[in-house]
Amino acid sequence: MELICPRSPPIYYTVILHSIAVLSMAINGFGIYLIIQHSKINKSKYRLCQLYFLITTMCVEVYMSLIAPGYYYFPMLGGFDSSSITVNLFPPELSTLFYFFFFCFELPALISCFQFRNDAASDLSPRLKVPKSINYFMNFLAHCFPFLVAGCFHNGTLSKHQQYLILLQKFPKCLHILDIPGSIVYEYENNLWLIIAGMLPPLFICIFAIFGIFLTGHTIYILQKMRKFMSASTFKLHKTALITLVLQCFIPFSCVGIPLIIIFTVILNNYVEYQELATDTMILISTHSMVSTIVMIASNSHFMEKVREILEFFKKSTPKISSIVERTIQI
Repeated sequence: MELICPRSPPIYYTVILHSIAVLSMAINGFGIYLIIQHSKINKSKYRLCQLYFLITTMCVEVYMSLIAPGYYYFPMLGGFDSSSITVNLFPPELSTLFYFFFFCFELPALISCFQFRNDAASDLSPRLKVPKSINYFMNFLAHCFPFLVAGCFHNGTLSKHQQYLILLQKFPKCLHILDIPGSIVYEYENNLWLIIAGMLPPLFICIFAIFGIFLTGHTIYILQKMRKFMSASTFKLHKTALITLVLQCFIPFSCVGIPLIIIFTVILNNYVEYQELATDTMILISTHSMVSTIVMIASNSHFMEKVREILEFFKKSTPKISSIVERTIQI
């Protein structure tokens, strides 16, 4: 079975992505408001870190679902930018570069939150602090990740002639995609830079998953050790913040991890018949920021209290608005 590449994405694909973008901006905007105005964490660094992570994930989500939504031809490493705006502003290789660069920035943003959470707990017992040199090095290494991946994709970009030869050899029925504005094709089998780009994410994720688990365990150890010296409210504050951060990390992972497993399976096994299914998983990936913010709000009792207050306010306001409308109609 040969891969057949449609010239345009299905209507549902673009509509769903744009709807997710609008919903994401609303939910993330509300999350930003809660962090700035109603966060009980008195550590400004951690509050800034929460904003760093939330804004980073939101930018990725809006970019991939509204600004430059891509449509892909898995198992081919190719596709096109379906936006009529960015396709005229940036060449496709630059648009791809932006996407991976922003996406990879979620790792340093997340690991920074774990570091600041650990640092806040360590203030209770300074002798148990993780050495600053280790924290600085790991933070620097995490921030190198997006630059390394973007650099590999930049160096692994193929010329139009090379893309044509790959399509001619492997996907002859898809030669027409080179005429689609914003289209680009990559090849990993004989492309060292792309092989490195594919190896970097699992390597960095493993390294920082271990580091994140260490920081979480170390934070729990400090809180348990210093519990008798803390008030119940302070201990609950630290515990809630840590639980929220861990949930923000693991629950939205399914929105990214499951789709990536499906995509890699389709690519490595050349499952041409699952092209649309693999591409549609990008819809699930585009919800990860929104899900992360919902988890942050739902797992924080103080934030949920504010949500209930706002809902209660709207409930009380609705009858008043209705009565005003009725009077206006009668007049």
